[in-house]
Amino acid sequence: MDIPNDDDRPGLRLHILPEEGAKAMRGLWRWAVSLFLLAFAAFTVFPIYWMLITSIKAPLDTTKPTLIPFVDFTPTLRTWYELLVGLKSYETRRALVNSVVIALSSSTISVLLGSMAGYGLSKFRFERWKNRDIMSFILTQRMLPPIVALVPLFIMMHWVRMVDNVVSIILIHSAFNIPFVVWIMKDFFDELPPELEEAGLVDGLSHLAVFRYIVLPLSKPGLMVSWIFSFAFSWNEFITVLSLAYTKAITLTWLISTGHHARALEWWTISAYGTLSIIPPMLFAVTIQRYIVRGLTLGAVKG
Repeated sequence: MDIPNDDDRPGLRLHILPEEGAKAMRGLWRWAVSLFLLAFAAFTVFPIYWMLITSIKAPLDTTKPTLIPFVDFTPTLRTWYELLVGLKSYETRRALVNSVVIALSSSTISVLLGSMAGYGLSKFRFERWKNRDIMSFILTQRMLPPIVALVPLFIMMHWVRMVDNVVSIILIHSAFNIPFVVWIMKDFFDELPPELEEAGLVDGLSHLAVFRYIVLPLSKPGLMVSWIFSFAFSWNEFITVLSLAYTKAITLTWLISTGHHARALEWWTISAYGTLSIIPPMLFAVTIQRYIVRGLTLGAVKG
C-alpha cells in the first residue's frame, strides 16, 4: 500500500503553492523593475557618453558610428588642447568665467530679492491689491518667454551703453528668475508656524531681524532649491546672451552655437564645449544636494 508523502496532501499543497508563487512573482517584479531602471539610466546617460567620446574623436571619426575608444577609434585630445591651451583658449576661459560669474550673481540676487518678496506676501496682507492678485501677476512674468522682451531689452541696454556687458546679462537673468523664487519661497514661508515669529517679536526683534535670524535658517532647503534652479536657468540661457553679447560677455552656451563653419559643423568642438558646460552644474548639485530634500524644513519645524 502506497503511503502519500507530505507534499501530496491537498491541504499542504494549497497552502504552500500560493506562497511560493507570490515569492516568484515578487522576484520577477524586482527583476523587471531593475531592468527597466537600468535601461532608463542607459537611455539617459548615453547622450552624455556620446558627447564625451565625440569630443575626443578626430574629425574624420565623427562621421562614423564608433562607440568604444581604442576599439572603434583612436581617441585624441587635440580638440581639448586647442580649446584649453591652443588658439581658442583665451575665448574659452573668458566664456567659462563669464558663465560662472553671471550664473552665481544672478541666482544670488534672485534669491535675496525673491525671498524677501515671498516673505512679505506670505506673512502680510495687502488691502488695495490682494496677495492673490500680486502672486498671479508675478507668475505671468515668469510665463513670459524671454524672446518676447528681447527687442525692448536690447534697446534699453543700447541706450544705457550696456550691450556686450556682463552686468546687463546679470540684471536680465535676475529679472527672469525672481518670479520663480517668489513662488517657491512663499510656499516654504507659509509652512512655518507663526508662533516662531511671534516669539521673536515678543523678545524685541524687528520683522527684519525675525526674517534674518529665524525664518531664513529654517528655510535653508527652500533657498538652496531656488538658488539651484535659478543657477541652472542662468547657466543654460542662450537667447539673451546671443542677442546682447559679442566678445566681452560671451558664455559657454554662446560658444556652443559657434561650432560651425562654412565647410561643416564641427561636432568635435561642439561636444567639447558641451562637456565643459555640464561640469560646473554637476559639481554644484553634488555639493549641495543634501539641501534639496524638502523634508528637512518640515523636520526642523515640526520636530
